[in-house]
Amino acid sequence: MLSERMESLADPRLDVYRSLKSTNATRDAQLFIAEGPTVVERVLRSDFRVRSVVISDRKFAAFEPRLPADVPVYRLTQVQAEELVGFAFHCGVMACAERRPPQPLETWLPAAGPALLVAGDRVTDPENVGALIRIGAAFGAAGIVLGEGSADPFSRRVLRVSMGNGLFLPIVETGDLAGLLAKLQQQYAMDICLTVLDATARPLHQHHFAARTTLVFGNEYDGISEAVRRVSDSRLTIPMFNGTDSLNVAVSAGIFLHQYRSTPADA
Repeated sequence: MLSERMESLADPRLDVYRSLKSTNATRDAQLFIAEGPTVVERVLRSDFRVRSVVISDRKFAAFEPRLPADVPVYRLTQVQAEELVGFAFHCGVMACAERRPPQPLETWLPAAGPALLVAGDRVTDPENVGALIRIGAAFGAAGIVLGEGSADPFSRRVLRVSMGNGLFLPIVETGDLAGLLAKLQQQYAMDICLTVLDATARPLHQHHFAARTTLVFGNEYDGISEAVRRVSDSRLTIPMFNGTDSLNVAVSAGIFLHQYRSTPADA
């Protein structure tokens, strides 16, 4: 193992971990930071290239068996670690990995047969994006599509909430969600279902899902954009009672994806 005790926080090899709460330099550098034992272990098992691991002394002994021999490991005291990252280092371990280039649809989306995709239209809250990824993985989604304005799917919070499931699931970020959905519809025979708050939409329990379905979830405040609404006439809603006017994006996603898996799909 390439383990090294770091004596000085000025060492440039630690720069990517510096003041993480006040900077977002990793996205511009095509890197991301994973934090916490579970997510770090998963990034180490993934096919992402891991550049380094930072670990506190109190976490080292328990985590050492999971550290690969070919990744630099920088050991810090608890005080050093908290000074470096700029917040309480309760997680005890972080890893820096390289983002991958976008994966073309044809490399991972089956051309025929059942396929479920989850799409987010300007889902801005990192916790909601993380939940969409985790729920999508749990219900067997083939991939996640995020439109412009959505939270970074490889931010620390998203990775933490998703429990690292996005490391093993294709994630597509697009500046033209409407265009990509139209392509899925026309070239990949995907049924595009928009999840909406609309009394005229079809109640979810009355809908028979196509085997190839993309479920689209909208912005937390104003829902699905007009451009995306023009892509499909298939609009679904969850009937609610007691004056409830909406559900959290993540809660809605769990309900919709469970319904997709629970009902026989139309061919």
